[in-house]
Amino acid sequence: MSRSRTLAAIAAVTGLALLAGCNRQPPKFVPASTDSTAKAAPDSFGVRVTRALERWESQPGDAAAAMTGALIADDLGRHGDRPIAERARTVLDSCGFSGEVSGAGPVAAINLFARSDPSGGAWPSLFWRDGATVRVQPVDGSGMRLVDLAWRPAALDPAHAGADAGGQAALLFTRNGPRGPQPVVLVWRRPTGAAAWTLVQTLGPDSLGGTGSARFVGSPDGAQIEAHTFRGAPGFDECATCPHVMHTLRFAWATDGFAKRADVSVPSPYATFVALIAALKAGDHDLAARRLADPTLLESADRYQWGRGPGLWRVAPGTEEGANEMVFFHGAREAYRVRFSPRGTDWVVSDLQPVDRSIE
Repeated sequence: MSRSRTLAAIAAVTGLALLAGCNRQPPKFVPASTDSTAKAAPDSFGVRVTRALERWESQPGDAAAAMTGALIADDLGRHGDRPIAERARTVLDSCGFSGEVSGAGPVAAINLFARSDPSGGAWPSLFWRDGATVRVQPVDGSGMRLVDLAWRPAALDPAHAGADAGGQAALLFTRNGPRGPQPVVLVWRRPTGAAAWTLVQTLGPDSLGGTGSARFVGSPDGAQIEAHTFRGAPGFDECATCPHVMHTLRFAWATDGFAKRADVSVPSPYATFVALIAALKAGDHDLAARRLADPTLLESADRYQWGRGPGLWRVAPGTEEGANEMVFFHGAREAYRVRFSPRGTDWVVSDLQPVDRSIE
């Protein structure tokens, strides 16, 4: 399709979208420093939508995101009775923009990206109601995907409270890592009397446990973070889809951001085997014996030099996360079939036998 036809199609779609959700009421552009009752030409909103869509098509980036953010703030200012995140989704969907939206209370985060290249970049911003004014502020997080937003009212933080304080807003993102998705949390605070948010905390993969997922969990004193993540086990070669030693981490939200309250290893057959090898390498036979259903299996593990032999350990391809029988390769030549049985809420090794490496 020629460019002229493409732009004509965009204009036609935009016209229909305005009727359906962008609203043909006289728009009022609301910069951060102006009142939301300002007036504009009746058709200016539709023209601006068309121009913004053209910019996303020809040159996605900061300028396209700024144009779109101004349009959304304009519309939010004209719909003060609507929840901010709900109305923002309506604008995106009806006007043909691509983005992720999450909100809580008077705050919303919108992460814009090009419809033609969703993985090519992302541009997040905070939107909030400040009296009759809707403000917008670009924030860190470019190139990541927005998962959720949580809001902590200023009333929960007496030291930072005030009639015009915005509290804290926490944005949960995910980014691509070498072994899979990695959660990232950015915490922003709007101090009393301030017209902008200040970044007060960043929790990256190092803080949240590496690769995996995270979520906000509601509580009476503000949301908590619960992360379900893993790091590579020392001495093991782990692929992205292999079993891992998973950890559940929990963070409580307080005046100065999130603080870690728990880091618990999730019981699994694979986690038991990793712990057994670590104990054998450390020469701690008492600890190793706790990972065995029968203490006599320790003699077999010593005979095969599990704690002393060179080379990395690797689980056989296709092994399920919760399988009670796994084949492990050790170094370039060895292979062992290991069986597990439950003990209380954990797992122990119930049998171990060498097998032909050709099973790989």
